[in-house]
Amino acid sequence: MEVELQLLPHLPELLADLEELGTSAVDIVNALRGAAVEAGSSVLDLGCGKGAVAVALAERLSLWVEGIDAFPPFLDAARALAAERGVAARCEFREGDIRDFLGQSGQYDAVLLLSVGPVSGDHQSTVRDLRRLVRPGGIIVIEDAFLADAAACAPEWEGYATRAETLRRLTAFGDVLIHETVCAPDQTRSLNEGNTALIRQRARQLQASHPDLAVAIDAYVARQERETQILGQDLLCAVWALRRL
Repeated sequence: MEVELQLLPHLPELLADLEELGTSAVDIVNALRGAAVEAGSSVLDLGCGKGAVAVALAERLSLWVEGIDAFPPFLDAARALAAERGVAARCEFREGDIRDFLGQSGQYDAVLLLSVGPVSGDHQSTVRDLRRLVRPGGIIVIEDAFLADAAACAPEWEGYATRAETLRRLTAFGDVLIHETVCAPDQTRSLNEGNTALIRQRARQLQASHPDLAVAIDAYVARQERETQILGQDLLCAVWALRRL
């Protein structure tokens, strides 16, 4: 979550206005609908955040979703959202480090890794770990980014590559790419600018009540603004769905 330890208790307040934390639930619903995932299928959502995607899948596609996140306040928000939407019986949210799950094996019908990054080093290593959790014929959905053609290399983008190289890495084990949505740069930038404005407003309120955190809060907001500049310019966002071999 790229936040200083001292700010962690205040993260729910900083992100209070954001239900979706980086991923469009509509995009993931469309990806799984396009993959013909049947009602009643099991889905593992790694890094589920506040549960927007998990709840949408349970509500719109009648899927059983297990969400994992390391931040208890997000899990509380996810459970509340599932109850509000009437799908609590089809959603389970548990605390855990998603890196621990990547070393396990499973038989889920679909596994999601959304707006988390290539946690195993690069996209090929990440897919290698994700596919252990999915049954043969199941679906792996990744929402992440690739380097724009004109982007210069930078240490902060380690693990990212051009679209062609990213697709090669995603399919290196023979899995079939069945869905790709590349987000329009202008749309990505507009959405992130709107979210950053909401965070900035919450940050000002938090600084007023916690002046001792002013420097840390400014640094956090500056990182969000930097990310907004990068996404849609040097890094282009995309959703990929793979059918596991």
